[in-house]
Amino acid sequence: MLARPRKLKLILIHEIFHFVWVRLGNRRRADFAALIQTELVCGARGALGESAQEAKPGEPKNYICESFCDTAAWLYSGVKTSPEFTLALRWRKKRQTWFEQNVSAAKLTA
Repeated sequence: MLARPRKLKLILIHEIFHFVWVRLGNRRRADFAALIQTELVCGARGALGESAQEAKPGEPKNYICESFCDTAAWLYSGVKTSPEFTLALRWRKKRQTWFEQNVSAAKLTA
């Protein structure tokens, strides 16, 4: 993994955000789930990481959590491009806006 620092960054941020997911609270988790449900209903294809892509056909709750963590890795790892970033730009922007409005230290402790 040390030989692949970009991949390591993505994995590290993804795993850290599993802890953030728990701290979001029910309302914010439900709000993110609604965002993901909108993507699914509209036929959005792709994902922002391997974890979500693999979870997509399976358990919905797992897919939502993995999508959250993969989105965080995409936003905060500093990795600008990856073959794993297959979600359309339109949906990426919606997720980025959601994160800007809902994920911050002040909001997570409230």
